[in-house]
Amino acid sequence: MQQKILTRTRRAEVFGGLMLILVAFSYVASLLLDFKFVSPYATLQEDLAYLSEHVRNQKISSFAWLATAFFTGIALPFYFAVFRKRLRVLPYINGLLMLGASAAFVMMAITGLDLHRELAGEKSALTLLEKFSHEQLYRYIGSSCVGLWAFGLGLTKIRLVRFPLISSVLLIISGPVLVFFDWYDPDHLGHTGAMAGIIIGVMIFCVRLINKGMSS
Repeated sequence: MQQKILTRTRRAEVFGGLMLILVAFSYVASLLLDFKFVSPYATLQEDLAYLSEHVRNQKISSFAWLATAFFTGIALPFYFAVFRKRLRVLPYINGLLMLGASAAFVMMAITGLDLHRELAGEKSALTLLEKFSHEQLYRYIGSSCVGLWAFGLGLTKIRLVRFPLISSVLLIISGPVLVFFDWYDPDHLGHTGAMAGIIIGVMIFCVRLINKGMSS
């Protein structure tokens, strides 16, 4: 009986690690395909002209974020399967943050697709700019949820000794830094560094989870 429980636990850890890796790759792909057209050095007319010339890229970006939202939502039960019995409150907080990130990315993608349709319909510049502003707001909310989730995941080290130390350090530092730069200056190099730190931290954790688990 004990052996069956250990087998189920290891299976959950392996699938959980694989799902989080899938989310991480999807997140990176969305960042690489991300499309922004507003520049502080360009006029509104120049921004809209640039957007009209890259309509396809903007649409691809929206679908990429929609895929990231989907994979994040799918990964949630796997995350619970790994940590629900080992920790008390933290898995539920992190689960809500994952759900928040998924919902924000869905809204961001939907708003982006609305922007795409309204551009094709030649809506007013003010309407397009308003849509873009809403899209950016959902982007910051979703990204901040990712940062807070990373911070919470890093805190797991306090309760689970086998949680990788380097992963915990990267997540605890990079998470709050990402939230700060999301609202202060998303184009700052620190924002990119924080995202890289979170991705690396999650990957190290997932490799550890797949190879040896948290209780083996």
